[in-house]
Amino acid sequence: MAKMITEEEVAKHASKTDAWFSIHGVVYDISNYLEDHPGGEEVMLDRAGQDATTDFEDVGHSDEARKELAKFEVGKLEGYDPAKAAAAKPAKEASGGGGGVMGVLVPIALVGAAIAYRFLM
Repeated sequence: MAKMITEEEVAKHASKTDAWFSIHGVVYDISNYLEDHPGGEEVMLDRAGQDATTDFEDVGHSDEARKELAKFEVGKLEGYDPAKAAAAKPAKEASGGGGGVMGVLVPIALVGAAIAYRFLM
């Protein structure tokens, strides 16, 4: 059985030398990974001692990154309820939000169409 860890316990681990966070109700000790994180240690330290689910998912981590993360698991977040966590998301997140690739491609296509129109007219 996995060790149950409270939010209060996670909050105690919020420094560069002792950093934990939770993602989807799983608690990770990322202290020894900070310097190796491709996005830099700062982004991880910003969420140390807290829930990092939204940040982790917003980045769109690969399956490989998820496998790597599993190596640092120290337990499960006590009282975590996936349904309750999903309901607590802001409307933008709950609806998929963010825009993803389309949020980048649509503006690029519009600019390209404007340029083409200008040169063809």
